[in-house]
Amino acid sequence: MKFYKNTRVNAVKILRALRDEDGPITVGEIARRTGLHKWVVSRTLDVWMDPFVEVTILQELEAVGLRMKLVKLRGRPTEQQVLRALDVKKAMKR
Repeated sequence: MKFYKNTRVNAVKILRALRDEDGPITVGEIARRTGLHKWVVSRTLDVWMDPFVEVTILQELEAVGLRMKLVKLRGRPTEQQVLRALDVKKAMKR
């Protein structure tokens, strides 16, 4: 699997936005803080950053047609750890 154009840069931006928070924040808030599109944030979290984040989808809102993801970091990963994991995951998907 190939990275999209700026996957590595986007992952670092997302990590920095999540580091500033103690609790969970929405994908929309991460997108606003990073200047990325919500879809890019969601896909990067789901495909590339899964080991580093906890994602919760609110079932109550899904019942009325809204899908909201709340995201928070697992531990305190460094940028180097995230980038190394991206490289390993990319190599494994080839």
